[in-house]
Formats: sequence, structure tokens, C-alpha cells
Amino acid sequence: MTDDAARRFFDAIAGRYEREYSLPTGESRARLERLRSRLPAPPARVLDLGVGTGRELTAMLDAGYQPTGVDVSEVMLERCRRRARPVPLLLADFWEPLPFDGSSFDAAIALHGTLAHPPEEGSLARLARELARVVCPGGTFVAEVPSPAWLDRAASDPRVRRTGPETATYSDPVTGAAIAMRLLSETAWAAAMGASWTTSVEPIGEAEWLVAAVRAR
Repeated sequence: MTDDAARRFFDAIAGRYEREYSLPTGESRARLERLRSRLPAPPARVLDLGVGTGRELTAMLDAGYQPTGVDVSEVMLERCRRRARPVPLLLADFWEPLPFDGSSFDAAIALHGTLAHPPEEGSLARLARELARVVCPGGTFVAEVPSPAWLDRAASDPRVRRTGPETATYSDPVTGAAIAMRLLSETAWAAAMGASWTTSVEPIGEAEWLVAAVRAR
């Protein structure tokens, strides 16, 4: 199932993404340090799911990693391509089969809530199986995702309309573009990752999870 809703949403906000949606520089730097502590040592090959405008790519290149970015939004990728040091970028829906051979990467990452928008039931489990195929045995996967507590904290936010115990719709106030959200519990995340991964889920602050998994050998 192609995620057209995500494509439309991220196409719509691409011009304002780094100005209005990105984290402050200090917080972004701290998150990158935490991410690096979970990744294999450079020059690991890292698949960046939902690379967007590629704000983290410079730091990853400086650290010696070999990143490859995937995004469903061509408008986001156009901005990413303008960076001084280009990396391989592919226009692709990562909820579909990934366009890579088996064991192409040493690690995969999904930052800033990229995986909070699965298009249908079972999408996360299918993605976990695809990642188990393209990440080599012993490799890692790291994701930053909002927890269900995020919905309680956003209860008074006019951009967020709650649609269920762990679901909501987020609307961009400028463009009116909207995207559905599904926020999983710790147990649901571990179940979605499946037997191919040894998975830990730990809190980042009060409303976010760090999902860290190691590919079975």
C-alpha cells in the first residue's frame, strides 16, 4: 500500500520543515550522540528511513558513516540534494519492499517520529521483516518514536485530533495537510519487530520511545 498521504503531507511542509519542524541545534546534537552510541563503528553503512531534508547527514559523514537516504517525498529530497556533500538518495516508500539487496547495510535508523505514520495495520511488522533482510546479521536498528503519552500531552493542541486510544490526526496549520498517527506501547513495538530482532524500548523524556534492536545472527 503506497503511502500517498505521507507523500502529500511532507511535500506540503518541505519548504518550512527545517524552520518550523526541526529540533533546536543543541537537542539535535545530543540526540545524534545517543544515536551514534547505538550504531556499529564507522565506516558502517547506514540506511536512513525518512531522510527528509537530510539535516543529520553532515554529522554522520563527519563521524565516518556511509549513509543512504530514503524518502517518499521528492520535494524533501530536492532540498536534501542541495547539501554540500551528497549521499545516495532514493525516492521510495519504505512501507513497501525496500529497493536494496540483502545485507546491504550495517544499520538502519528512523529519526524524529518517522515511523509514527504506518499506513495500515501490520505495516510496522512488514517493515521490520524488510529491515531484517537488508541489514546484515548482527546489525542494528534505531528509531525515535512518540509514545502513547504524547497524545495526552497534545490534548490541547489544535493541530492534533485524537481518533482513538493510540491514534490521532495531525494537521499542518499553514497548508492544511494532514497525516494519521499511530503511537505504539513498549509491548507493541517489541511484538512488531518480531523474532529477527532483539529489541529494547526505553523512554526519551516523558512522551517518546527509543527503539533499539539488534539483528539476529
